[in-house]
Amino acid sequence: KYSNNFVIREVDSMNNNFNCLRDPVNNNELIVDGDFIKSSDGKSHPIINNIPRFVDVENYSADFGAQWNMFPKTQLDSHTKLDVSESRLARCLQNDLENIRGKLVLEAGSGAGRFTEILLKYGAIIHSFDFSNAVEANAKNNGHNENLTLVQADIRKIPFKKSSYDYVVCLGVLQHTPDPDESILALWEMLKPNGALVIDHYAFKWRVYLPPPLGQALDIYRMIILKLPRKSRFKVVKYLVDFWFPIHWKFKESLLIQRVLRRLSPVIFHYHSLKLTNRQMYYEWALLDTHDSTTDFYRHHRTAKQIHQVLDNLNAIDIVVKHGGNGIEAYCKKS
Repeated sequence: KYSNNFVIREVDSMNNNFNCLRDPVNNNELIVDGDFIKSSDGKSHPIINNIPRFVDVENYSADFGAQWNMFPKTQLDSHTKLDVSESRLARCLQNDLENIRGKLVLEAGSGAGRFTEILLKYGAIIHSFDFSNAVEANAKNNGHNENLTLVQADIRKIPFKKSSYDYVVCLGVLQHTPDPDESILALWEMLKPNGALVIDHYAFKWRVYLPPPLGQALDIYRMIILKLPRKSRFKVVKYLVDFWFPIHWKFKESLLIQRVLRRLSPVIFHYHSLKLTNRQMYYEWALLDTHDSTTDFYRHHRTAKQIHQVLDNLNAIDIVVKHGGNGIEAYCKKS
């Protein structure tokens, strides 16, 4: 069925039509032609597994894609029966989750869909994308919902209509993009007037850059692991977690020993930051996040002042910047 040069795909699931998609370069309308989406300049983008791909399926974020397809449900509240993801999202939204019902939300960097699930639960209409093939995992987790449109795309070239979103949500992503300031600007352009931008970013800390024993060991492991062939990285990370995790667990109650261990071990150990249910859950989160933290191609850090300055330069209003979650959380509106 054709409408305005688009093929409307009438299915009771995500991506039931592609009318909302735009050319990622010039923001013009696109034409769906079979298993391809075509732009006015003739460039074609494939539709694979009902997901439009505006970037190469494999790219610098391939480790993330593999990670989320190996651990598609680990961080989903529906899987853990906890509210870890919902609590974090609610805090970042200034405890206003109920207000997103019926609102148009752009989600940048969805991963396996831990926040997609919560946004859909509260009735938002979601346009979501990820640079990696983690979109496959998100489709499996949330693809049953007709309020979800999901694509694989670059945060710097977003294939949706600009100046049209009530909320733009980007959590756990900016620090892994080539240029976080450029990424924030791209997100800002997607907001309509009075729309809200919700982001977070790794915080700058001197110990991140100092070698042990003054700093942490994580970056040393990361430099070594990134030099390995991609196919070998997960095996190495798992070996390291299997070695260090039992030590972390044995001394889990001691904050002092955990501080010492961070000078030696690459393991991201959540015992004092997340209230998970059991040892196996802590191990799985440790394996997932240690892999995440040792295979990221880009890693940036910002101070709260730097994030605030970027938002100031955009003439944002109602700016709230504070430490929390993965580092720094920020909320603002477009005047």
